[in-house]
Amino acid sequence: MQTILVFITFALAVGFLLKKFIYDPIVDSRKTTPIGTLDGGKTKCGKSDCGCH
Repeated sequence: MQTILVFITFALAVGFLLKKFIYDPIVDSRKTTPIGTLDGGKTKCGKSDCGCH
């Protein structure tokens, strides 16, 4: 029983690390940003009056 819990905990930890450092950066890099923003398309909101830049 204890071995199964250790394996589940390890699998969850590895899955979290893969998602955080491998999956999310790949998905974020595929998202297109609008070209017409004031900082060259680097804002995530895509609006020029959002106050984030």
